[in-house]
Amino acid sequence: MGLTIESGNGNGEQAGVKQNRLDVSSKTNGRASYVAKEDGTCYLWTHAYDYTGADTILWLTNTSTTKNLYIEIIRISSDTATQFTIHSPVYAAPSGTLVTGANTNRTSGNSADALCYGNEINNAQSTIFVEGLFGANGLNTFPVDGKIILGYHDCIAVDLVTSGSMGIVTFLGYYEDKE
Repeated sequence: MGLTIESGNGNGEQAGVKQNRLDVSSKTNGRASYVAKEDGTCYLWTHAYDYTGADTILWLTNTSTTKNLYIEIIRISSDTATQFTIHSPVYAAPSGTLVTGANTNRTSGNSADALCYGNEINNAQSTIFVEGLFGANGLNTFPVDGKIILGYHDCIAVDLVTSGSMGIVTFLGYYEDKE
């Protein structure tokens, strides 16, 4: 006895099967797109400023005790050739310029359960995820696709080593219930 899968459009058509494989046409988006649309809990944090050497350009921690924060994209740029470090410092009371997360679903009204600071000065590098170099006016985008997961008070930060007149870091992340 076989299973019949209907198209779902109410038109009575059935899904095709060829060589034991379901024949489908689909469109997909990243998880952040779905969370933004369905839950309204996807956010951008960004900060740009005239930085000195070895500065933490942007530091972010999850303050939710019930949801994990999944980092989808990290974007880093500088007007100066420099080394960068993406790291996960141990939580410490933050200090610097407060950065408010912008909800990507502008119809949502939800606020991020996070603390984020630009020019953060009260952290020490711990776990290093990525180190690298880029040229002046360089831009690096890291599509980590939710693989960096921040629980309560877990942190992520980006440091630039060489002093420059403009450093910019952006985090894109979304929240989902802990499993």
